[in-house]
Amino acid sequence: MKQKIFKKKLILFLFFIIMYSIGNNILYLSAYAAYADLPNEIKKIENCKNEKIVKKAILNFNNKSNNFKEFNNMSIKNFHHIKKFNFGGVLLNSWGVKGTDKGEFMHPHGIGSDSYGNIYVSDTIKCNIQKFDSNGNFLLEFGKRGNGPGEFIQPESIAIDKNDNIFVVDYGTSHVQKFDSDGNFITMWGSKGNKTNQFMKPWGLGVDSKGNVYVGDQENPVVQKFDNDGNFIKKWGSYGSKEGQFVHIHDITIDSNDYVYVTDGRENSRVEKFDSEGNFITMWGSKGSKEGQFIEDHGIAVDKEEKVYVVDTRNVRIQKFDSEGNFITMWGSVGCKDNQFLVPHDITIDPNSNIYVSDSGNVHFRENYVCN
Repeated sequence: MKQKIFKKKLILFLFFIIMYSIGNNILYLSAYAAYADLPNEIKKIENCKNEKIVKKAILNFNNKSNNFKEFNNMSIKNFHHIKKFNFGGVLLNSWGVKGTDKGEFMHPHGIGSDSYGNIYVSDTIKCNIQKFDSNGNFLLEFGKRGNGPGEFIQPESIAIDKNDNIFVVDYGTSHVQKFDSDGNFITMWGSKGNKTNQFMKPWGLGVDSKGNVYVGDQENPVVQKFDNDGNFIKKWGSYGSKEGQFVHIHDITIDSNDYVYVTDGRENSRVEKFDSEGNFITMWGSKGSKEGQFIEDHGIAVDKEEKVYVVDTRNVRIQKFDSEGNFITMWGSVGCKDNQFLVPHDITIDPNSNIYVSDSGNVHFRENYVCN
């Protein structure tokens, strides 16, 4: 009798061991499949990512790793997080290494340009905004960790109006905050929720010629439109893949005619274009790595000639289109050189048509680890 009980326990124990092993392998393979959308060259980059770090990156990408801090704080030798190009994709300058000092970055994300060509960059780990001149010289910084005015938990996209007011959307607090160009707090609005003037996971942000502010929500996939002081005007969108619907809004930009462009990454992998009232006009893109396709399209910007630039994050490149979505050109490859990218996120264009791209140098991170 005891022998039968022992055998049953042994079989049960072996069953759990096998299932645990299978589960871990499925988890790893699932994470690897997501990360494998990046070219295989990423595993071979010297002074940047070795095989051990790549495995951590794979797990981080799937939000399952317990090694986030070690990965996120690693030094990426000689890697600059801000890249400056001309309108043809030729590198002009780069700056910003990993670190906590002024002019350095832990996880740069949102990027914007004012009327003087100054560049503003959000950092989701340092919980602040840094301001540089167009050559990358540090000018000032503002913000700290917190939920109050002028404070951030996870600052993401940046948008700047014609009066050089700075708008920052905070994924962690569900706030939109407004500052002057010196970083002085002006106002803020928003709270957690899916009602009007609320956000679940706000990420995308844009400002039109009249100063109206557009906010995209990743979890509640709508675009909300506000006036310059945060008063609600209207909203549009719903979950799905039809015209005017979204699955995972990443960024918003508005051209000189106040047409609104929204990047809808992941499942839809496309760009949608609307008028300022939210009426659908056109869309383009699909999931893949060919011209005009995306894998996780993130940042988006429009130049003076209405050319549209899209950060194709997991394809590690920038794609350029006309305003109707016709492909023009693209550039970018995986690497640590100044004209290459690791994880490009956002993009902005200054008054002189120079293009700036922020590159976190890290793979996606877990929300509960930000700003530690």
